[in-house]
Amino acid sequence: MHFFRRKNLNAIDRAAIGLSAIVGAGVYGTITNIASNYDISRPFVYDLKSKVLSSFSETEKSDDKQTTIDFVNKIILVMKLCCKSSVGGISEALKLLNLPNNSIGYVSEFLNDKASFCVDDLPVSPVPVTVLADEIFICNMPVLVILDANSHLILCIELSKDRTGETWHNCFQSLINKGYAIKKVAKDLGTGLLKGTNASGLISQSDIFHLQKPFDALLGSLTARAEKAIVAEEAALHVLNNRKSEAAELKAMEKYFDIMDKTSAAIDAYDNYDFLHRELHVAFNTFECNGTFRDKDKVKGDAMAAMDLMEEFFGNYDTTRKAIAFLRNNIDGYFPFTDEVRGILKFYRDYLPEFIIKEVALAYQKNLKAIAIKDYSSGMQIKKEAEEHFAVALTAARNKDEKKQAEELAMALNKCIRSSSALEAKNSVISLNSRDNVTMSLS
Repeated sequence: MHFFRRKNLNAIDRAAIGLSAIVGAGVYGTITNIASNYDISRPFVYDLKSKVLSSFSETEKSDDKQTTIDFVNKIILVMKLCCKSSVGGISEALKLLNLPNNSIGYVSEFLNDKASFCVDDLPVSPVPVTVLADEIFICNMPVLVILDANSHLILCIELSKDRTGETWHNCFQSLINKGYAIKKVAKDLGTGLLKGTNASGLISQSDIFHLQKPFDALLGSLTARAEKAIVAEEAALHVLNNRKSEAAELKAMEKYFDIMDKTSAAIDAYDNYDFLHRELHVAFNTFECNGTFRDKDKVKGDAMAAMDLMEEFFGNYDTTRKAIAFLRNNIDGYFPFTDEVRGILKFYRDYLPEFIIKEVALAYQKNLKAIAIKDYSSGMQIKKEAEEHFAVALTAARNKDEKKQAEELAMALNKCIRSSSALEAKNSVISLNSRDNVTMSLS
């Protein structure tokens, strides 16, 4: 049977149903007749009967009850805002904790009520902003998302029929009409998004993650191949060590040496590609190890050199050829980032000595690496090094003005965005919560 919520039954109707069930208790067919008259289910009638009966007995003081409800409401807000839990997940957690008001309906209505107090339109800052733009798909429908790169505030989220250049142009134009001064758009290399950015007269910056990601595929493949070769070599050695006759031993030895050569070749291929893969990432560093700025020509030259070697030694792999062609065709889209950094450094050279600028630059670069690295302990070590560089910069300042300028330089560099990873993370949360809500609406 298909069940649905009877929102047309108000509190008085529900009380009447519960009282009717109490009055007719013990009379055969009472519950069935009530359910039929109101077009509701029998379990619903029993539930209302139980609620009416419980209202006659004061099991707890009203103050204690309100305190419990207030606590439940706080739990709901914490789980939603801090833990990013779904409505269904919050309801399940409250049930496990044996707390009242744990139904999906209550949680949903409470959150909707709190959301109604939120301001729809935030004050628009006149300061030019860098935005991140991308789309996700929910039930095969594109949802266009535009995010402030620094505050991570969602400026626009729109369910759309498509993701064409015209649709993206309308999204950007809507923000511009509201007063947003968009400095540039960091994004992936989707054609519709690119057309929309250009049609809006905005600077387009290619996201470094999407530029480098195609090179990861071969690294994973070579890793698996080397691991498989090592296992095969160990198996061949085991066979060799267990041969009894001299003839069998010679045959096993010949096979073992052949497999060992293949293993060495597989390991060498992995090592060589891993080195070039890391060098390609290093090529996009904004600063050298001593803090010297790497301009567009330096970045592009080093990246092209790494790709030339990849093409020479790994050009027989289709994935590598495609990745190289892709980066060569799109690398220039990355350089609005280096142009922005160069402009900032040029400005602060009028106020700070080069030594302080380099220390702040190294602090900025190492902070980025600390965030990106997957190993926690290594990330914390790099973060500590970043803090030390910034401390040196502040210590070297000769007066309060230089110290203030060093702090402002750090803030200016931190606002230079070269990756849309923040939007990727935000989209994952949006997509997850949307799937939960869709699942609940269908269940």
